[in-house]
Amino acid sequence: MSEALPIGEKIAEYFGAENARSLMTRPLRRAELAITHLWRHYEDGDHPVILPADDAFLVVLYLIDVEHRDIWPDRPPAPLKLYPKGSICLISLKQGAGIAIRGSFEALVFHIPRSHLAELADEAGEPRVDDLAICRGIEDRTVRDIGAALMPLFDMADDVRDRLLAHVALAFNAHIAQRYGRSLYRH
Repeated sequence: MSEALPIGEKIAEYFGAENARSLMTRPLRRAELAITHLWRHYEDGDHPVILPADDAFLVVLYLIDVEHRDIWPDRPPAPLKLYPKGSICLISLKQGAGIAIRGSFEALVFHIPRSHLAELADEAGEPRVDDLAICRGIEDRTVRDIGAALMPLFDMADDVRDRLLAHVALAFNAHIAQRYGRSLYRH
């Protein structure tokens, strides 16, 4: 895989989703947020999704009920689990990640670089978020509602979409930092 691909296209490639659509925005300064709409049906013999190590987090918003299991290189896979429509997983890519998906998969995948969390804290004059709490299959109505607001943006004209996307991305990242952020400094 070429390193020159935008992160949204890389995510689509990792998931083997040839029909994926991605939105990219730079809501503050340099850090880019990618939002990728993925859908695919996985057969029993399909390869697992392997996400390489990255200084970023992924938030996966399931748009349908999805079954998958976490896999690791040094231990047996986790049991198969159902992730209900509207639930989210928040994972760190610091060590990379792997999942084996069974059946149909449709999700919005948000790629959040750690550098964006730092930019967000600096902009707000708040302490930096050192880490995010990892979660699997939880309900987060704000993420679900932001995801619903983002879906029409995939079909909008570029100029209209780009004006709206940065604002929606800032709201999304502020929510993630506030709800799941961990900081060494507490005020």
